[in-house]
Amino acid sequence: MSIRSSSKKYDPATWLILIYFFLFVVFYKMAPVILGALVFGWYLAMIIEVPAGYLSRIKYVTRKMAIVISAVGMFVLLAYAFIQIIPIILDEGRKIFPMIDTAAGELDFNKLFGNENISPEIVTMLQDITQKVVGKFSEFGVNILNQIVHYVPDAMTAVIIFIITATYFTALMPIIKKNLWRFFPGSTREKSIRFIGSYYKDLRHFIGGQVIIAGIVGTLVGVGAFISGVPYALFLGFLSGITNFIPFLGVIVASIPALLLAFTNVGIPGLIKMIIVLVLVNQLESWVFAPKIQGSRMKINWFAILLMILLCGTLFGVVGVLLAIPFIVFFRKFWTDYMQPFFEKL
Repeated sequence: MSIRSSSKKYDPATWLILIYFFLFVVFYKMAPVILGALVFGWYLAMIIEVPAGYLSRIKYVTRKMAIVISAVGMFVLLAYAFIQIIPIILDEGRKIFPMIDTAAGELDFNKLFGNENISPEIVTMLQDITQKVVGKFSEFGVNILNQIVHYVPDAMTAVIIFIITATYFTALMPIIKKNLWRFFPGSTREKSIRFIGSYYKDLRHFIGGQVIIAGIVGTLVGVGAFISGVPYALFLGFLSGITNFIPFLGVIVASIPALLLAFTNVGIPGLIKMIIVLVLVNQLESWVFAPKIQGSRMKINWFAILLMILLCGTLFGVVGVLLAIPFIVFFRKFWTDYMQPFFEKL
């Protein structure tokens, strides 16, 4: 009797789910490139499903046809971004470093300190320090540009693997759903499948909402850049949209090339306009778009998101940034569905 009662205190799937999670961590550490490609492919496959769902509602458009159209559109956008970003970085990098050198050479320290008489030795020392700092910065920038050119072939290979993986995952998802029951014990199989289904539904809700928000943010940034006279407005809009999937850090990634393009092509006025556009769009997203579209269902504390991004980034690198939200959703649901009932029975 005591053995039977103790066996009812926990669901065997609790430990099995944790084992699956730790196996993923171990396999990722053993083969980060392969697992990273799989994660990116899975993430993109879920993004592809969002527009495919809307397209499949159109008359005479089948589910498979909708997925193909959505996948082709997504790959075209990714190819456009990849083709554009390298020339932009190289061209703008060549512009900004001479501008910095020229500005440093024209710097008048007497005017800077209010036309006060400064010792020539101090002026010479400040000029030497400035030139050294600018020289180091320019050297650093040139090295970065060279590294970008050096890794272009590897990046192209990664993109090809990424596209193949995403396409395969899109077709594989129905097969995984049909065979999901094989991974859980029969005694609590129905609960386990409900848990995975509910988790996947929450994740699709989040990604679906992010796709809509990314489209709005990208459109606003692109239009704002065009009105501000900043070149490559279409590219900046797409970059702002795609990086919007990365909480907090995405806006920083998109802001750097936007501000760089504004400064090198339009000067200080363009830089100020672009800052206003980015701040305004960011505030609209935080206070209007995200609460309305995502709703309370995906309401997650900002500190928990930031902490998980840093933790996952440390453990999994760039892939970890994408895994942060899925991990938070998983652990929150796992705690309420499995751990909390287990503690209540103790």
